[in-house]
Amino acid sequence: MKSLLKIALIVTLICFSSASSKAQVTVVPGVDAGLPMPVSNFRSNATGLDTVGAMVRVWYRNHYSGVRSDTAIVLSPAAGQGIAEGGVNPYTGGPLWRLSITGDTASAPWLFEGLSAGRPVLFEIARVQIDLLPSQTAFDRVSLLGLNTPGTMGGITFANGGTTTPGVGPDYVNFRYGTPLFLPAMGAPSGDVFGVMDLKFYDALLRPGGFGGSSWIECDLDTDRFVRYEPGLLKLGP
Repeated sequence: MKSLLKIALIVTLICFSSASSKAQVTVVPGVDAGLPMPVSNFRSNATGLDTVGAMVRVWYRNHYSGVRSDTAIVLSPAAGQGIAEGGVNPYTGGPLWRLSITGDTASAPWLFEGLSAGRPVLFEIARVQIDLLPSQTAFDRVSLLGLNTPGTMGGITFANGGTTTPGVGPDYVNFRYGTPLFLPAMGAPSGDVFGVMDLKFYDALLRPGGFGGSSWIECDLDTDRFVRYEPGLLKLGP
């Protein structure tokens, strides 16, 4: 599996190396994964506020204290906003990184950023996982099957399906959707709504990492709200 990813990264480098000079990170799609999960209903167009309660976990390639990973919960310090901050800067006491989304996720970009630009080598992140399921929201992408789950819109695939996304730090980002959701009446997922997003960063030598204290990456990711599946529960409440 690792060798296949390296081949995909090399092919992407050959095809799209000209874009790297414009503060862009090369996007490499992964294979959707995870066990399907039924839900009762969907409502499209979630905002950053709707993601409150989601879990964000990062895995470090390097960390000043040897920590392997950190986890944070999405909170909402302002209207329509969802923010998760993690890690501890030993010099300022503030966080090391932040994930944020403000407004309608169908039109507003997500931002993941390092927060120790003055000391960029305090840490290096290799992987980020965003688990929306605790917030009862889900990522809505364009289905590779050409299908659309009732109650959702057309969706936006990571980076709007493009080969690059704005950012500084890592040379590549590999994305993978996980935990496909579906309505029981459908019998199986349509391949367009997922509860989890997994991002892996790589440097120019294809080594995991490359995301440090002065790094940032911005991407388009649409989300929808859902109601957990309970037999007999077919509609959203007021």
